[in-house]
Amino acid sequence: MNRPVYLEIDDDIPADVLKTVRISQEVARKLALGVQPGTIREMELETGRGTLYYKFEIKTTNRKVDVYVDAMTGEAWRENDPERMKQKVKISLEEAKKIALNQVKGTIVKAKLDEDDGQYLYEVEMRTDQWREVEFEISATTGDVLDVDWDD
Repeated sequence: MNRPVYLEIDDDIPADVLKTVRISQEVARKLALGVQPGTIREMELETGRGTLYYKFEIKTTNRKVDVYVDAMTGEAWRENDPERMKQKVKISLEEAKKIALNQVKGTIVKAKLDEDDGQYLYEVEMRTDQWREVEFEISATTGDVLDVDWDD
């Protein structure tokens, strides 16, 4: 028996931003199921890194898949979609490391490409010469430093 799935709206989305949504939840449902057939278990409207999007959890016969639909453009994609990653990732891991090293003098401890809410970013962890730890989030599309987090 299918249970009804209601749209959850992220509390962080201001009311004036909600008014700008161009893709209805019904259209978004159809787009999501077009990317990944199955049963929708959860549906949320979220915002992240300047993008307003629907996030669907879709159950297939043997797994759960997260699917995103841009609430403005209707672009739909699966999480960890290799084709989308090829289109969106414009800088290499080595370039991301150089960007981090240009911000802070130190040694890179760990660096990896990650997908966060449909956006690709590099997480670069460093240790400074004074043994302080810092983590950078760098856009894999633009090379912009999105966040700097110093450990206390």
